[in-house]
Amino acid sequence: MLNQSPFSECHHKVSPEQFCDKIWAGDLHYKDHQCDFLAAYVAICYTHNVCINWRKQDFCPLKCPPGKEYQPCVNTCKTKTCQNREYYEESTCSYIREECVCKRGTILHRADSAFCVTEDRCVCTDNEGLPRAPGEVWNSSGKSCCLYRCMENGSVVAVEPDCSDVPTPLCEREGEYAIAVLEEGACCPKKICECNLTICDTEAPTCENWNKLVIGYSALSCCPEYRCECDPLACPVAPPPDCRDDQFLVEVREDTSCCYSFLCVCESCIDPVPSCSDGQILAVHLNTSRRCCPQYHCVCDSNLCPEASVECTPGTALVQESVPGQCCPDWQCECSCQNNSAPSCQVGEVQIEIPDSSSPCDCAQFICKKAEVCLFQGVTVLSPGQSMVQYVEGDLCFTVQCLQERDPDTGFFAMEVSSVNCSEKCGPHQIYVPSKDPHVCCGSCKNVSCSYPSENGTVLLYLAGSSWLANCTRYDCVETAVGAVVLGSAVVCPPFNDSECLQNGGVVQNYIDGCCRTCKEDGKTCKRVAIRTTIRKDDCRSNAPVMVYSCDGKCPSATIFNFNINSHARFCKCCRESGLETRTVQLYCTRNSTAVDYTFQEPVDCSCQWS
Repeated sequence: MLNQSPFSECHHKVSPEQFCDKIWAGDLHYKDHQCDFLAAYVAICYTHNVCINWRKQDFCPLKCPPGKEYQPCVNTCKTKTCQNREYYEESTCSYIREECVCKRGTILHRADSAFCVTEDRCVCTDNEGLPRAPGEVWNSSGKSCCLYRCMENGSVVAVEPDCSDVPTPLCEREGEYAIAVLEEGACCPKKICECNLTICDTEAPTCENWNKLVIGYSALSCCPEYRCECDPLACPVAPPPDCRDDQFLVEVREDTSCCYSFLCVCESCIDPVPSCSDGQILAVHLNTSRRCCPQYHCVCDSNLCPEASVECTPGTALVQESVPGQCCPDWQCECSCQNNSAPSCQVGEVQIEIPDSSSPCDCAQFICKKAEVCLFQGVTVLSPGQSMVQYVEGDLCFTVQCLQERDPDTGFFAMEVSSVNCSEKCGPHQIYVPSKDPHVCCGSCKNVSCSYPSENGTVLLYLAGSSWLANCTRYDCVETAVGAVVLGSAVVCPPFNDSECLQNGGVVQNYIDGCCRTCKEDGKTCKRVAIRTTIRKDDCRSNAPVMVYSCDGKCPSATIFNFNINSHARFCKCCRESGLETRTVQLYCTRNSTAVDYTFQEPVDCSCQWS
């Protein structure tokens, strides 16, 4: 880099090879900061009065504060200020240097100040150390009105505020008039409309018969409007009467009163008297005889039922059959096959009915026959196509399958026994968990770590609790009740404007692996800034990024020579909060799947304050 044309004029004074051997090889800082390395070489060249204009807008620029500009070769020893402008003479130093100087047409306000002003603003200086031009008026108090004017001779005089142009509002509502209110930090009072109840001509009426006075307001007047309304709370409290079950309670109100009273009213009788059939008698419930509507019902008396009129043939028997909803039973003749008993079949056998032609009533005969099933170990019956888990040994599961063909040796359907290695289905980041269901052969694979496919095709494994960033997405390996799972959330960057950053003298920088950009500023003022971030506390985190506010920026600090104490007086201000407020954010905890409230404090506003 030192062999390029901007540095060639200094090679006969400072050898690039010797400088690199001593500086570049001896200090690791310059290997990572090339601009600092070149600036160190140029600084030595300046001691030999060799001017090198090497900085560019896109190569190692030197950012100057507002009002100043960069000059590569400055040879003046003393800077022109408002204090020495009357007798200032340019003097040439024995060496040159690069420096941020005031732009053409401006000079430095004070030797210890960073303000560059025109010479007409050198007349006055306020109590904050700021320059003021002749005729300029300012308020030196932040909470009250304290106006000063800069005179042509450099003196500062107090002035009274001119409040002649304060507007008077038009108070159109009835009962309103204009009053003057002095707000904090204002010099002139502000006029607002206020209600004066003393000029309202409405009077409150006297309310009777348990009515209460109600006050209302309209949009055209600030005077109250009165009216009487019924007040249920003022009505006399009377206990409601005890009504019977067939009565209901109603509220009634008389014409001259706004209060209600209670009354028991009978319900209308809508249930008809039932019609009783043979063998039934009509009865009334004794406890309903004095009600509005007595309850009737039919009572069955079997003694009133007629005798059976059916005659049965030999071999049959008269059978009584109850009919639902009917008091008297029906009679019919039925065959009696009580002597034909069914055999007791074994497991896997079914009863087969065989007609018996010798019986006058066609009574059936029953035999046992092997069913179309599989019989396992004499106790378990399986249908064709059905399978059963026999036993599990380690990771192997043995199953019994019932086939669709019979076994000639047993007479039942044939069975097939097979085994399955369940653990072969699990991945390298999983463990095999046996099934707790006796009807399920294989269990499940539980994640003990998280797998993530990388860009080169390989699969990476991450332990629970690990986090990694890929393609501007944050991934977390979280332990849950069903194993380790991967949760992904996109990296959310705060809003950013490239042109605004460059216009304000900032430098665009990348962070979070190049996913987001920020503006690095020098000399930025104190302000309340917002950062969009995900709050994490132990194993708890917010479900979405949260805007968190803090204070950031620079504040003035200086030393001024005090002639009374014959010493420098120091003052410093810090960027700090102007009031705090408590804020609560809900966090989700993955360990026990619960949500908790997390409380923290953030500034209401930020300002430069005395430390």
